[in-house]
Amino acid sequence: MFRNIKGEILMETEKIKAILFDLGNVLVRFDLAIMAKGYSKYARIPDERIAEFVMSSRLGEWYMRGKLTSSEFYRKTAAFFKMKKISYDEFYAVWNSIFSPYREMEDIVRNLKKKYPHIPLIIVSDTNEEHFNFVRKEYEFIDLVDHFVLSQDIGRLKPHHDMYNAAITLAGVLPREIFYTDDREDLIRKARAMGLRAYQFTGHEALIKQFEKLGVSL
Repeated sequence: MFRNIKGEILMETEKIKAILFDLGNVLVRFDLAIMAKGYSKYARIPDERIAEFVMSSRLGEWYMRGKLTSSEFYRKTAAFFKMKKISYDEFYAVWNSIFSPYREMEDIVRNLKKKYPHIPLIIVSDTNEEHFNFVRKEYEFIDLVDHFVLSQDIGRLKPHHDMYNAAITLAGVLPREIFYTDDREDLIRKARAMGLRAYQFTGHEALIKQFEKLGVSL
């Protein structure tokens, strides 16, 4: 049995008809400390300040919501951190260096696409133009995904309901027929409140077990 945040009970035997994935630290790994180290050649920036800037600053939010172009974000961020000698290409080389592959998750996506071609796979992610373009170019398995719901396109960040509603519309099925995984607990709570069968991501092995409980064998 699966109980959503409203207390409604859903049977785990009910078929999954769409699967939603978060991107960062689910399908690919990322580490903001790598970014801080990269920018340290251009300015003294504590690791925690980089993390705070990317995740919760006004500039970071505007860029992820598509309210700033990549050129504007480069200029404003370089000025904010007083990185006077960093070029556009150098800035984004560091910006994108945070990512690394998660091979087991790549295999899961490939297996899902092979065994269940009728189940749409959808990425729902708070991201930005440079990060998403880099990931899509670097990790070819991303193109196996059927649809993308990205903050830069929607103009909102999770857990705003516009992000989840866009994914539900693309899935074309009922919320209770949608599986969603994300590494953040607050986002899982929001998704469950909207009726999705949402589970916090803790690693590929736990994800495989959760799929098995729902009748999706890998």
